[in-house]
Amino acid sequence: MEWILSTDVHVLFWLHRLAGPHMNSFITLFTTGINCLWLWLGLAAAGLWNRRSRWITLTIIVAVIAAVFIGDVVLKHVVMRIRPYIVIEGAPVVEALKYPVSYSFPSGHSFFFFAGATVIYCYRQRLGILAYGLAAVVAFSRMYLFMHFPSDVLAGAVLGVGVGYGAYRICQYAKKRFFMRHSLYR
Repeated sequence: MEWILSTDVHVLFWLHRLAGPHMNSFITLFTTGINCLWLWLGLAAAGLWNRRSRWITLTIIVAVIAAVFIGDVVLKHVVMRIRPYIVIEGAPVVEALKYPVSYSFPSGHSFFFFAGATVIYCYRQRLGILAYGLAAVVAFSRMYLFMHFPSDVLAGAVLGVGVGYGAYRICQYAKKRFFMRHSLYR
């Protein structure tokens, strides 16, 4: 475990070599944007409204709910890993952001975004590749801000891929088994 922690800390400081006013501004704007609940509620409403994107949207919702439960409700309280900006002396923080005080493992943002990207990839591969790119930027931002250790982000990404694929399979089964009789849900 000591080797993992040592590697995590080295990687965090190595990534932070990119720091500067432009990068800090970008990361601050990006983090503020991805944390905007109204943005995600609006996208979900639009996705549910559009018949062509209804199932992909429902599947993403299932994946994110599962990720929140598994990651934030269960794993964070089992592992109870303290966030790097709290435990690493001299960890740089961006003053403009509000830093979370919940536990660090796994990275919830990485978990949610990789779960959603996996769902998108399962339905539409080209769009899914872009979604994975966005998820990677989210994962990078969590480490750059010292909100998560790299192992937290890696675990969140791996779990996200698994949960996203599981949500896809479950929703495909439900669609075929229960909903194909009703044209409203196609």
